[in-house]
Amino acid sequence: MTQNDTRKNQIEEAIEVAAEAHHGQYRKGTHTPYITHPYAVGLILMEAGCTEIVIIAGILHDTVEDTDLTLDFIRERFGDAVANIVDGCSENKALRWRARKTEKIEALRTESPEVCTVTCADKLHNLRTIISEYDDIGDSVWDRFHGGVEDQAWYYRSILSAIADRDATLHRNGVHAKLTTHANGVTQHPPDDQKTPTPLDSTINPQIFRQFQQAVAYLFQGDTE
Repeated sequence: MTQNDTRKNQIEEAIEVAAEAHHGQYRKGTHTPYITHPYAVGLILMEAGCTEIVIIAGILHDTVEDTDLTLDFIRERFGDAVANIVDGCSENKALRWRARKTEKIEALRTESPEVCTVTCADKLHNLRTIISEYDDIGDSVWDRFHGGVEDQAWYYRSILSAIADRDATLHRNGVHAKLTTHANGVTQHPPDDQKTPTPLDSTINPQIFRQFQQAVAYLFQGDTE
């Protein structure tokens, strides 16, 4: 057994950091510990074959926005790549609800594939939770959320549209990089010399995007924009 086998890996470190940071927080309108959400996001990313960096960022994605942890702490503990994804997923809570949501939605049109992938996993788990609770308590589930079903439908559809537009732009520009799935299930980008250079490196994880798309359609299919 090597020394590395006897020590916690970075994902385990992220789980512990997130658990401590979110201690005492609960999912909106429930008695469910909030930490179940970032854990679930991490699992969604892991099951879709995302890299360790993306999984760690998914586990930590709400820490800077909703806890006392700073981006500098994340950067020092987990590195620039993780910190940059967490930063890209964090909203400006100084703005009112609609303004900060609109700011983040517009940012997704030019964000990195990693930020978009974590965002999709985040929203996918939120929607799965709402769907499950809707089956139990019906329309009263919307009382927990800003603006009820109308504002929530606008929000999730807008995120979906912004990310879809981002990927469509890559396709139109002929810069869609073919992804390669290796035997270990990890999806990787091709070498730089095998794709057209672009500021947007590639499209997001297609499995997570498709699941997010299906959840939005299922939950909001009967509602107006």
